[in-house]
Amino acid sequence: MNTAEVLKKTYIFYTLTDDELAVLSEHAQVVDFPKDSVIFREGEDGGSLYIVKSGKIAVKKSLGEGREANLVDLTQFFFFGEISLFDGGKRSATCVAAEDSACIVIEKADFWATMRANPLSANKVYRAILSVHTNAIRRANDRFRKFLGQALDNV
Repeated sequence: MNTAEVLKKTYIFYTLTDDELAVLSEHAQVVDFPKDSVIFREGEDGGSLYIVKSGKIAVKKSLGEGREANLVDLTQFFFFGEISLFDGGKRSATCVAAEDSACIVIEKADFWATMRANPLSANKVYRAILSVHTNAIRRANDRFRKFLGQALDNV
């Protein structure tokens, strides 16, 4: 499967036309990550968007005192690294190849140049990312509400 085909199956890019995908693909590279290799660490500067082409990526969060929690495993067509791409902040989690994996990588400068060059494409991508993140916030709010309710029941 070529880069444009993978991007088309990735939620944040599925509304892009073939021409728009071709332009974005020109700025993407495929990077292989052997099992157990760290893609990036929590707290590092961000600068790239990743899309899983094959394999599995474990997203981990530091709990302090040398402990980590595995938040989620990402498989083909999932994306990660977008938070620091958008807010310019540090990486919010550590991502590790849970098995031999390949990711499509789009560097921050290339992503933003492509979005600025085609405002219609940018609008489609922004709306998709906003949808993903608002749904995540809703799920987190529901989990927090349930957790808080259980905690109050035990008081």
